[in-house]
Amino acid sequence: MERYSKAAKTFSEWKKNEILIQDTDPSVYLLCQSFFQDDQQIERTGFITKLKITKLGGDVLPHEQTISKHINDRYNLMKATKANTGQIFMSYRDQTRTVESILGAYKNEIPLIDAVLDGIQYRLWCLTDERQINTIQNVVAGTKAIIADGHHRYKTAYQYAQDHPEINGSDRVMVTLVNAYNDGMHVLPTHRIVCGKPIDDDRFIEKIKGLFDIEKKPSAAKLLNELDQRRASNTINLGVLTRVGNAYLLRYKGEDNWSSDLSTASQALDVNVLHQLILKPACGIDTRNQHDLGHLAYVRGNEPPLEMIKNVSDYDFVFFVNPPDLDQIFDVAETGETMPQKSTYFYPKVYSGLVTAGIGD
Repeated sequence: MERYSKAAKTFSEWKKNEILIQDTDPSVYLLCQSFFQDDQQIERTGFITKLKITKLGGDVLPHEQTISKHINDRYNLMKATKANTGQIFMSYRDQTRTVESILGAYKNEIPLIDAVLDGIQYRLWCLTDERQINTIQNVVAGTKAIIADGHHRYKTAYQYAQDHPEINGSDRVMVTLVNAYNDGMHVLPTHRIVCGKPIDDDRFIEKIKGLFDIEKKPSAAKLLNELDQRRASNTINLGVLTRVGNAYLLRYKGEDNWSSDLSTASQALDVNVLHQLILKPACGIDTRNQHDLGHLAYVRGNEPPLEMIKNVSDYDFVFFVNPPDLDQIFDVAETGETMPQKSTYFYPKVYSGLVTAGIGD
């Protein structure tokens, strides 16, 4: 427990020496992240605030399955420092784009923070105008928010609030909220690599041809190009690269209602079709079985897929998927279901350390 004591001591010294300075007025921090994607500069805007902690499944929704880990470590750090040191990245829906309008009035002002971290430009402004803060509160009130990144941090904060109701402020946690309709709110795909399940191409195709139209492509690059073009299609399209280098486009042709265990929203997800109708029957991988997950690896990032897998050689299959859109993610979460692990990659994430929130401050 020594490291938590050291963290608490360091945090206390930073406040004492005014490395961290406590706000004197109620504040919301406006955040703008600028980054490049597909050679285009994109801006994503949101705000950092404290949110009332509620049980998951009410106003705050998880969007994908997670494995419980690291909670004890985060809990001990929170208990020692009495602070939220990391960001919980959330999304809400506001078609009026109220926060974006408010931020527009601040962009010509000098930000408190203007820094480039891992190629992402972060700019931060402190908003203390009571009327504008109330406007933001009114927009968010009554809406549901999904956790884009930080499920474990939220669960940690919830547990801390349950254990320490006597501590003022333990019922609130620092979050970054970004509008799902913000132009910079991008979800990138997470592709699957299958290892340790060798199946020849003919046998693989035989196992899935009843549910998929299968078209061989001249190269993986051609496959990915067509998969991207079909992103807005009403048909579920998947791609696969086999260990011998063959590339196939897989178009789902089965029934829309193919599972009695999943909602209509979940059945429309590319990744669920991949997991339930390909990985399980053709590769013998049940993604709900922790042991079987050892045969899966994941590829995601802000680079072309072939760049990300160029150093991966020992695989049986690489499955390429298109990402879900934000409405799909909300639709699934609002049914009370969660997407499979690593179904989404919200890019970029939000750096911790931009703002630190003391519990009760």
